[in-house]
Amino acid sequence: MLNRARAEKTRHAIAVGDLRVWIALCALGLAGTTAAAAADLPLVTKAPPPVAPSWAGFYLGVHGGYAWGQNDFREYLNEYAPYPVRNGFDSRGAIVGGHAGYNWQYGRAVAGVELDFSAADVSGSSATTTWTSIFGSGPYSADRSDRLKYLGTSRARLGWLAGANVLLYGTGGLAWERVEETEHFAAPTYNSVRTTPFDRFGWVAGVGIEVTPFGPNWVARLEYLHYDFGAVQATATRASSSSPTLTDHAGHQRFDLLRAGLSYKFGAPSGPMAAYAAVTPAVAASWAGFYLGVHGGYGWGKDDFIRMQLLNPRIDMTGPKLSGGVYGGHAGHNWQFDRAVAGWELDFGSGNIGGSSQVQYTVGQNIYTRTLTDKVEVLGSLRGRLGWLPTESVLLYGTAGLGWERLGITTDRTNVAAAGSWTSSTYSPTDRFGWVAGVGAEAMLPGGNWIGRIEYLHYGFGTINESYRQDGPGVVPYADQSGHHDLDVVRAGLSYRFAEPAAMAPVAQANASLAPMSSWAGFYLGAHAGYGRYNDDFTNVNPYTGVHAGGVRPSGWVGGGHAGYNWQYGRAVAGVEGDLSSADVKGTSTPVTEIMGGTEATRTLEDRTKYVGTARARLGWAPADRVLLYATAGAAWGRVERSQTYTSINGANVNTAGTTTPADHFGGVIGAGVEWMPFGPNWVGRLEYLHYDFGKVPGQTVTSNVPGAVTYSARQGRQTMDLVRLGVSYKFDSAAPN
Repeated sequence: MLNRARAEKTRHAIAVGDLRVWIALCALGLAGTTAAAAADLPLVTKAPPPVAPSWAGFYLGVHGGYAWGQNDFREYLNEYAPYPVRNGFDSRGAIVGGHAGYNWQYGRAVAGVELDFSAADVSGSSATTTWTSIFGSGPYSADRSDRLKYLGTSRARLGWLAGANVLLYGTGGLAWERVEETEHFAAPTYNSVRTTPFDRFGWVAGVGIEVTPFGPNWVARLEYLHYDFGAVQATATRASSSSPTLTDHAGHQRFDLLRAGLSYKFGAPSGPMAAYAAVTPAVAASWAGFYLGVHGGYGWGKDDFIRMQLLNPRIDMTGPKLSGGVYGGHAGHNWQFDRAVAGWELDFGSGNIGGSSQVQYTVGQNIYTRTLTDKVEVLGSLRGRLGWLPTESVLLYGTAGLGWERLGITTDRTNVAAAGSWTSSTYSPTDRFGWVAGVGAEAMLPGGNWIGRIEYLHYGFGTINESYRQDGPGVVPYADQSGHHDLDVVRAGLSYRFAEPAAMAPVAQANASLAPMSSWAGFYLGAHAGYGRYNDDFTNVNPYTGVHAGGVRPSGWVGGGHAGYNWQYGRAVAGVEGDLSSADVKGTSTPVTEIMGGTEATRTLEDRTKYVGTARARLGWAPADRVLLYATAGAAWGRVERSQTYTSINGANVNTAGTTTPADHFGGVIGAGVEWMPFGPNWVGRLEYLHYDFGKVPGQTVTSNVPGAVTYSARQGRQTMDLVRLGVSYKFDSAAPN
C-alpha cells in the first residue's frame, strides 16, 4: 500500500511537471506569434532586486534651528585713565528659512549644490562698562548688543548613501550675514543709542544626514553648519612715550548652527540622462538645458530714512525716491518634470536707478545747502525658479533668492558766508544684500532655442542706514530714522537655450576607428593656486594740509577650492562654477611725511586681500578630444584689510597709532582658460586668467575761496585684481549616473 501511494504521488508530480513544461512551451510558442496571448499565460519568474531610491533631482524645502556664536573683540572706549574697556560676548537664538538645491547621483555617491536663506533672531550683549574720568566727571557707562537678522549660504554638497534611505554628506561654500550693532552710551547729562547695519561675508562648512521617511520625494534632514566671518571690527594700537600702549582686538566672529529641515524632491528619471533630470514630458517641447541671455528694464524704489540737518528749529532731510533703467545678462539651467520646470539663475547688471533730495536753511548770515543723491549702480541676484507649462510654448514661473546692489551715495554740501563760499562733494559706494522674489512668463520662439521673457522682481534690502537717538536733561531730544530700502524692477529679456543634451548627436570623428570624444559633462570638485596682483590707485588726503597718500599695488599668492557642473552639447560645453580662496595679496604705499606746527607726522597705508570668491558662468569649445578652451564671467567678492600707520614726533614725545579695518568688496569678474585631461576622463587640469573689478572707492573733493582754507581732491581710484592660477579637478562620471 505504501509503495502504491508513493508511485501514485510520483506519477502525479510528473504529470504536474509535464503540465507546467507544456504551459511554458505553449507560452513561448505563442509569444513568437502574438504578444497578447503570451500575456494571458505569464511565466512565473523571480522578482528583480529592489533598487535604491534616487536622490537625484531638484528640491525645495524649509528648515529651522538654533544658533550660537562668539565675537571675542576688545575695544578701549577712550584713551584716558582709567582706560575703560569693552569686551566681546556670546550670542544665542533661533533661525528659520528655506532652501533649494539640485543633486546628481553616481551609484552611492551624491553631489549637488544648494542655496539657503534664513531669518534669524540671534542676539547677545556685552557687560556694561562703567567709569569715572581722571578729571572727576562722570559716571559714564557703555554697552553693546548685536542682533543677527539674516543668514544665507551658497554651498556645494558631497555625500554617500550609507543605506537605501540614508544619505551622509559634507558641505561647504560662501556665507553671508546681516547684523545690526547697537551701542548705548550714558553720561550724566544725556543718553545715546546708535544702531548700524552691516553685511558681512565669510565661509561655511558642515555635515548632515538625510532620510526619506515618507517615500522617495519627501526628504528629512538634520545638519550642523559652522560659519566663520573672520575679523569684523577694526584693530587699533595706540602707543606713546608718555602713556601706556592700548590695543583694540578685532575679534573673530563665528556661528554654529544645528537645524532640521524637510524638502520635497521633484521626481528624477531613471536611465542614462538622470543627471539632467529630463523626465519624458507629456508635452513635446523641452525647456530643459543651460541658457544664456540679456535683459533690460525699468526700476523704482525708495530709501525712506530721516536725517536731521538742524536741531532748533528742526530741519530734516528725507531719503529720495529712486527710478531709472537697468540692463545686464543672465545665465541658468532648467530641469523639466512633465509640465513642471525648476532651475537656477544668476544675473548681473548695470543700473541707473537714482534720485536726489535737498534741504536749504539759514543760520545767521550763512546759507547752507545739502543735497543727497542715491544711485543703484549694480544689481544682481542668485535665485531658484519653479514654473508650470500651461501650453507647450509658454512657461509661468515664480522665483526667489539672494539679491545684491551697489548703491553709490553722493553728498554735496555748500556753505555761503560773508568770508566766502565752501563746497564739498563726497562719494561713498556701499554694497547691500537682501532677498529677491518675483514672477515671470517665458515664451518659446519658433525653433525652440530662443526664449523671450518678461518678469517682475521685488528686492528687499531691509534697513541699510544708521539710526541714532539722543535724549537726556542736558540736550534737546532728537532721532535719525534708518528707514527701509526696497526696489521693484520690471524687465524683458531674451535667452538662448542650448539643445537638450539627450538630443545631441555624438561628435563626429575624423577617423571612424577612433574612440568617441571624451565627455566634459558632469559635477566636479577641485583645488587651485596662483598669483595675483591688486591695483588700488586711490589717493587719501589730509584735510588740514592737503597732502596726498595712496596708490597701493599689492601682490601675492592665492589658493583654494572650486566646484561646478558642465553640460556638453557636441563640442560646446556650458557650465556654472563657484570658488572660494584664501589669499595673501598685500602691498604698502610710499610713506608721506607732513609737518603741522611743531609736529612731524608720517603716514603709511597697506592693503591686504585675505579672501576672494566668485560665482560664474562658463562657456567653452573642445577643439581636440581632451582639450577645452573656455571664457567665464560672473560676480566676485573680496575681503580686504586696510591698515594705516601714523607716527608723530613732537620734541621728545613720540606717538604711534595703527589701525586695521576689514571690508568686503564686491564686483564682477571675467576671464578665460584652458582645461585638459592628463590622466584619463575624470582628472582635469586647468590654467586660467581672471580679472576682478570691485569698482570705485570713496573719494572727496573740497573747494573753497575762504582765506586760509585748504582746497583738495581725493582721487576715488578703482580696485582691480588680475589673477593667474593652476588647478586640478575630479569630474564625477556623467555617462550614466543613477
